Amino acid sequence: MAVKTITLNYLGNYGFVEFNDETKELNIQIPNHAEMAQKVREYLTAPHTMDVPGKASLCEFETVTVNALHSMTEFKLALTRLWVNTDVLVEWSMPPHMVETL
Repeated sequence: MAVKTITLNYLGNYGFVEFNDETKELNIQIPNHAEMAQKVREYLTAPHTMDVPGKASLCEFETVTVNALHSMTEFKLALTRLWVNTDVLVEWSMPPHMVETL
């Protein structure tokens, strides 16, 4: 089972998004901001068209449609645009659940 958990931050409230690549299920938690967790869920369950670096060169972009629930690769790619679309930050370098032990 491939499960990926990523730390989220909304106004200093740290939570997480967890994606199970086998079952295609999302678990999103942002303490004190259920409405933002719902906004993240809506973003991640909808397809998005975006320009990404192409296979030939980082300077040449191609337009792709991404559905975060299709694969782990598309899930991670969708997260790169999360903040712009939801105001929720992705804390790539913070281990999940780290703030629970502080």
